[in-house]
Amino acid sequence: MAKRFPKSVPPESVSTLRERRTFPFFCEVYVPLSPQVFTYGVAENSGIMRGSVVWVQLAKRKPMLGLVAKVISEVPSFNVKEAVPHASHYVFDERYMEILEWTAKYYLATPMQALSVFLPRDFGKYLDALVANMEIPEKPVEVIASPEFTGEQKVAYAKLAELLEQEGFRGTLLHGVTGSGKTRVYMELAKLALSEGKRVLVLVPEIGLAPQTAERFSAFLGFDVPVLHSALSAPKKRLAWLSILSKKAKIVLGTRSAILTPFAFDLVIIDEEHDSSYKQEDSPPRYHAREVAFHAAYKYGALVVLGSATPSLETFYAANSGNLSYLTLSRRATETSLPAVHLVDMHKKARLQQAGLLLSAELREALTRTVANGYQAIILMNRRGYSKSRVCAECGSTFYCKACKIPLVYHKQYGGLLCHYCGRLYPLNMPCPECGSSEYEFVGGAIEKLEEEISEWVPEAKVVRMDRDTTQNVGAAEKILSDFRDCKYSVLLGTQIVAKGHDFPGVQLVGVVGADSGSGVPDFRAGERLFQLLSQTSGRAGRAKEGGEVFLQTNKPDDPIIRFAIHHDYAGFAKEELLSRNEAMYPPYCKVASIELGSKDENMLHTKANAFGEELSKKAGLQVLGPVDSYIPQVKNVFWMNLLIKAPSAAVIRQALAKLPQDLDVRVNIDPL
Repeated sequence: MAKRFPKSVPPESVSTLRERRTFPFFCEVYVPLSPQVFTYGVAENSGIMRGSVVWVQLAKRKPMLGLVAKVISEVPSFNVKEAVPHASHYVFDERYMEILEWTAKYYLATPMQALSVFLPRDFGKYLDALVANMEIPEKPVEVIASPEFTGEQKVAYAKLAELLEQEGFRGTLLHGVTGSGKTRVYMELAKLALSEGKRVLVLVPEIGLAPQTAERFSAFLGFDVPVLHSALSAPKKRLAWLSILSKKAKIVLGTRSAILTPFAFDLVIIDEEHDSSYKQEDSPPRYHAREVAFHAAYKYGALVVLGSATPSLETFYAANSGNLSYLTLSRRATETSLPAVHLVDMHKKARLQQAGLLLSAELREALTRTVANGYQAIILMNRRGYSKSRVCAECGSTFYCKACKIPLVYHKQYGGLLCHYCGRLYPLNMPCPECGSSEYEFVGGAIEKLEEEISEWVPEAKVVRMDRDTTQNVGAAEKILSDFRDCKYSVLLGTQIVAKGHDFPGVQLVGVVGADSGSGVPDFRAGERLFQLLSQTSGRAGRAKEGGEVFLQTNKPDDPIIRFAIHHDYAGFAKEELLSRNEAMYPPYCKVASIELGSKDENMLHTKANAFGEELSKKAGLQVLGPVDSYIPQVKNVFWMNLLIKAPSAAVIRQALAKLPQDLDVRVNIDPL
């Protein structure tokens, strides 16, 4: 049975409005998601200071926890309620407060919006556990011997160990091919840092990678490493937070939000640093964990280690410009060669496509051979559902979501047509909204259909599918990956989730169906994302044994990005892409921000967006692109337009965006991905 502990209750004085002159001091408080900073009274000897966690009340709502921004002596011109310290009397240090406020400022959000992501939803419960002096069990783990360093690993580790001993900001890129043993270097560096009393933060991009990485670190270090991510069970999350709040944690491993905890690291390791999952895109502040790590390291002194086989171009450019140290691992740790990559030209497979088949004969035969030989395969198709759209057989109209201007996707799993933007599910057999016909056809296969096809053509294969639809429940992704690692399945079929840093020794074959998917998106990063996806996916094959193979099915076999990927030529890709970015003035040669403007009134949106674009274009040092209709111009009955602005620095952008349009929904994204 789970241990229960008393829940702290806010005192009665929190809700009492008192004469302002009865308080000796006052404080300004950040309340998560509140519209402004609020002022409260501070009682004598309360111990309240900047960073204190306090109970406050807004209007007639229930008391809630807030964070003291500062204590002031000026008497306000209005009566106030009292701010009462939480029973734990917990106070965040100045480092935490400064990073919170910097994140809000840099990403053009308010401190209250930032606090809503800095503090977890159950933060009050974690403080209650702190008050109850809840025990943090120390679970020893059997140490498993690691393989000896390769020559390249020794050189990289020696340089990192040297940097660890220095002070101030140190940053380095560990650029290692897939399977080169970057994690092995991370673990040895973390062990050295811990032996010197330093604190270590390890970030991974995906929840699915956390268990595998935590197990390796725990087995290497000899104790359970605290883990933080959104899919953890409540007891595990509470224990991890308790270890941080009590300052007992010396090492923490987590996804991007772990960078926002009050864990004062001396060394931060960001694995797969190129991954877009490190950027929060959905709500403000739209922060990037790498940038927050850089700020903390610059301000307070720390070593930042960025690791990737396909670094972001900004990171690669910084390393080549001397702003970061540059270390390479050019060979796999097992000394196996990188897998052979085969291109399958789907333009020449017209009959195959006419028959509605997704697997080419080449990939099908390779998959059959791989399974028969007792090995495993990963097949990637970056498209959810069964069929990408439903078309009227009479008039040819594509069925769109009524609230979003996007085709509906047929999901066999849900038995209907799903909108991937608002989540609304429509009946499969609804009549055509254009002509009323009940006859329809499906166009374009997706991952559910591919799952059926593999099971039909390779019946001996045990297939498990991993996408957003099969990993919704807590622990589902972890179980799929664990079962595949234990060889309970021979084929892992998934969307881009399966391409991210996983180490499966039994995988000898990787297939990518629709390798050019996403290449036509109007985004200056589209080529970079495609190269990273293909390279990372290919890198899952043949890590433990020679002879790994990769099959890329594409309609664009002559695409230079695909050519770079099949030859594992990151340097060639980066040279061409950086040249193109420089000519068009895109990052890393400037700073960019996207501004999304939305309204249910389409005419008003166009009028105000165009006026705002003209106003911005008059500002010095700013280049404005747009406004134009968004790639998806309507979502949940709201119309959207986009502007992209370029400037030499983020400060110029912040100054230009000090005043935003009224009467519109506005989303500002600094350094958008």
